[in-house]
Amino acid sequence: MTAHGASPWVGLRPFRMDDEPRFFGRSIETREVADLWQRNRVTLLIGDSGVGKTSLLHAGLVPFLANDGARVVPIGELSYRKTLPAPLLTARGRTLFALLSSWQPTLDPARSVGLTVAEFFRRQTAAAPPGASTLVAIDGAESALRRSGASKPEHRRFREELGVALQAFPGVQLLLSIRPDCVDDARAFAGVLGETPAQYVLRPLDRQSAIDALSRPLLGSHQQFDLGVPARLVDKLAVEHGTSGAAHVEPVLLQVLCTELWEGLRDGKTLSATVEKALDDVDAMLAEFCTRTLFTMTSDHGLPNCEIGGWMRRTFTTSPDEGSTYEARPAPRHDRPKEITDSVVRAVEDRHLLKYCRLSDEDGFQLQHPRMASALQRLGEAPAARPDPTPGDLLREAEKAMSADNLRIAERYARAVLAMTEGVHSEIHVSAYVILGDIAYLRSEHDVALQNYDNALAMAAMADARSPAVAYLFAAIARVHLMRGDTDNALGSARAGRLVPAGETTTTLELAQALWRANRHQAAVKELNFVLDRDPAHCEALRIRGEIYADWGKSRQALNDLRSVATAAPPSARAAYILAVHLDVPVSRGAIDELRDEGRSHGMVLLYLARSLYRRGDRYLAMDLADEALQATNPRLSRHHRAQAEKIARR
Repeated sequence: MTAHGASPWVGLRPFRMDDEPRFFGRSIETREVADLWQRNRVTLLIGDSGVGKTSLLHAGLVPFLANDGARVVPIGELSYRKTLPAPLLTARGRTLFALLSSWQPTLDPARSVGLTVAEFFRRQTAAAPPGASTLVAIDGAESALRRSGASKPEHRRFREELGVALQAFPGVQLLLSIRPDCVDDARAFAGVLGETPAQYVLRPLDRQSAIDALSRPLLGSHQQFDLGVPARLVDKLAVEHGTSGAAHVEPVLLQVLCTELWEGLRDGKTLSATVEKALDDVDAMLAEFCTRTLFTMTSDHGLPNCEIGGWMRRTFTTSPDEGSTYEARPAPRHDRPKEITDSVVRAVEDRHLLKYCRLSDEDGFQLQHPRMASALQRLGEAPAARPDPTPGDLLREAEKAMSADNLRIAERYARAVLAMTEGVHSEIHVSAYVILGDIAYLRSEHDVALQNYDNALAMAAMADARSPAVAYLFAAIARVHLMRGDTDNALGSARAGRLVPAGETTTTLELAQALWRANRHQAAVKELNFVLDRDPAHCEALRIRGEIYADWGKSRQALNDLRSVATAAPPSARAAYILAVHLDVPVSRGAIDELRDEGRSHGMVLLYLARSLYRRGDRYLAMDLADEALQATNPRLSRHHRAQAEKIARR
């Protein structure tokens, strides 16, 4: 039988909810993790990259629990989401937006901008029957839970907001899916809540489960394995695992095998011929997989083709004696040349070539599968041809790079999408321009961001001038104009966006901020009241109104608004709070220094601090901060606020 129709296997991607009918081999793990999740306040699902945590969550746990009548929220994720342009998200952080919008995937993503985790939990528990628990999960939680020196302020605020919300709503039970190197950080997070988390370590597939995962998706199709073939294929990939010595199979390598089988069928070979090729030389199959993966990574990171593969050969394989085979060995995490940066190592792990291990006295890595030791020696041996990537493939790679904060690689893929779709006005083309705009915005290249958002807007409006995407792009453009200190153009873009009813709330927020920066405080508050009349808990509207009141000198109103968004508040809101508090309330120099560092290019943060310190008598520091505010570019001060800063700086 040769290929026809869609592949029965999902290939090299995680299973999603709609893949449940072909998700096999994890029934025991599904029941065991579901039991822990329902019985414990915090549960840790621990496993290496590629072991199948995401697949278990989406295609195993959620359908299983939903069928059992449990209240389970869609799986939360922290990865980059292009549903809204970056300028509309960055006040409270992209991580919080990603989580909240993934928990409610069917709703307008703009609704997540004004939502806190506590408010989301309140709405979920209010809809639950008395005494019922609400099950929530976060996949890939390690990116925000790590407390290392590289931890971002955004991630610290994320942990604070999530922790406060969990303490306020004991009926919410949280599952955190993490990699093994993050266990201590996850336990520390749970400890702040006074909880000892339950732990479940997800292992590779046992032999029978791997056979089921390989063969059962073919049931009902015109392709079938000959008797005994799935077991022979699985045995080729199986290795002893743990102290029991039982054979296990890495799920990601099983997916590599399935991909190779399907590609053979697509090339016109029969299933039996493709199977025989895999059985004959599984190391060659793994070498082809490694070659393609390493070629992509070296190209992405601007390294010579042999750089990453050579490092992996030298570091993670042993030189064999005559007549023996290469063997895998672990190595310390930092055992690498300077060309192999942390970004490269994360990419190798994310591509399922390496996995974490604990050495005697430090963290380390080892090959995802021992057979990769031999495969690495055969890199470049006639890799199998693969179809050229589609624009959709390239766009997904750009999104992955954005999630990893690798803007250079994301830009490369987004530009490749534009080159491939030149002359075709499509949703993918618009998305590529939005990603390029986001990249420029995050780099503070505001003119470049405007150009790309303008291009995206022109194409989106051609498709449907009244779509929410058009309103969001007008709002993003208005925000970028504000970052440049251009209130006139910000007002024009926000007002144009108001003509699109679908995005009215988002554009109203931008219009209010533009009016405020134009020294029209009362008109700005009126616009925000329009939003808050419909949604009194809208945290972004409260944050903006609180800052306006603080700037306006209305301290009581400012404190009322800013107290309600204190958890995970961005630097501008915290600095505005300091400006609004009474002079007899002490403000520590540490708090000032922290905000000054975190908001060092933020004109409004520095101006709030300068005004507060000037009122408190620390005029020399206030003058320094006012000077810094005048030089700030992210955002620049408007004419109205520049006048305030200049007045302090001259004194």
